[in-house]
Amino acid sequence: MEALKAQIEAKRKAKDEEFGGQKYRRRGEIEELRLKKKSQEEEEFIAKKQKKATVESEAPQEKAHAGNAEVHQDVSLQQQLQALSKDEIIRRLRLLKQPATLFGEDDLGRLKRLLKAEEELDIGDEHIGGQQSNMLLELEKERREAAKRRLKEAEKKSKEEEEEAAMMEAFKNAAERVQEKLKEDSMTPDERVSRAIQRWMKEWKDDLDMRSEEVKKSMIGSQATTVYEQTRKFFAPMYKALKRGEVHPEVRLGLHMMVQAMKDRNYLLAYDFYLKIAIGNAPWPIGVTSVGIHERSAREKISFSLNGHAHIMNDEATRKYLQGMKRLITWVQRAYPADPSRCVDFGGFDDAGLGAAGGGSDKKALLQSEAAGLKSETLALPPAPHFMESDGTVKVPVRWKNIVRAHESLLSDKPES
Repeated sequence: MEALKAQIEAKRKAKDEEFGGQKYRRRGEIEELRLKKKSQEEEEFIAKKQKKATVESEAPQEKAHAGNAEVHQDVSLQQQLQALSKDEIIRRLRLLKQPATLFGEDDLGRLKRLLKAEEELDIGDEHIGGQQSNMLLELEKERREAAKRRLKEAEKKSKEEEEEAAMMEAFKNAAERVQEKLKEDSMTPDERVSRAIQRWMKEWKDDLDMRSEEVKKSMIGSQATTVYEQTRKFFAPMYKALKRGEVHPEVRLGLHMMVQAMKDRNYLLAYDFYLKIAIGNAPWPIGVTSVGIHERSAREKISFSLNGHAHIMNDEATRKYLQGMKRLITWVQRAYPADPSRCVDFGGFDDAGLGAAGGGSDKKALLQSEAAGLKSETLALPPAPHFMESDGTVKVPVRWKNIVRAHESLLSDKPES
């Protein structure tokens, strides 16, 4: 009964507060209060709904952050697991008086237990006043020793890998040379000449690319690059003519003789063949003061227009790729050094801008090859033939037509078996 009275009294007080102690109110005022109360309830409902939505939207983010933290922790543990071997983890656990492995425990669980034990050791050490510092120092000492051992093993392994890689590279190069030789043996003479020149041109480009940017931009470096690009363009019509069999027989023979001499590292002989093909072996005509390959060009064009007789050097393309052969002889002489008696103008050029091999010097290239341990047979070190007999008398030189006849017998349109 008392509870009912208290409830009635509470409602009466609430009504008095609502109507301001007035016993009677107008219907408009009552309706206004009702609408106001309803508006407040709606605002409270919307506020609660928005708060609930905010809480629900933040929950996945918190879960995602928690998940990311766990992922980062797992990644960190995996990295530590890769850095520490299983034996090292077991050794540290035993040093901390912990069992090596618990029943059903994997490598990751063992690592977590080690980290927890080390953390507890640090906390316990703080509580007991640093009495476990000796154990920590011992553990740190063993860590440093283990790191030194790993470093030495890595250096030893790296050295062994380098030696093995060098050996494999040598075997690979030897196999490539054998394969290249077998491939060349199955080619026609024209194909062998074209392939050799293309290979040397590629090596020439690689040699120029190995220079530093500063050297490339120097005056000599820029000139060397220009000479290479110009020579590469000079050889383009020669490749096509060799492929189609349109090279003049004398020029074809001369190219074969020059390439063979360059392979034998007898650059003096290769240059002599170049002079015989480009200029000839005839004495100077009366009244002619310049018989070089460049000076003859304009004069022989005039001669051809007057008498109508042409020869192989009247062709501009032929003259250009023969000039390219002279440039190629100069570079191959530095890339594949030989005895000075077999070289042309040995040591006449010494500039890093010419190329990386030998620092642009024939002499340095020869010294580097000898320091690398190349045998004299590889360097073609036997002296070049000279024009003196063993008794000191003048040797009768081999006639040019006999040299040509000997090389003509080697040329054949059929591939070698």
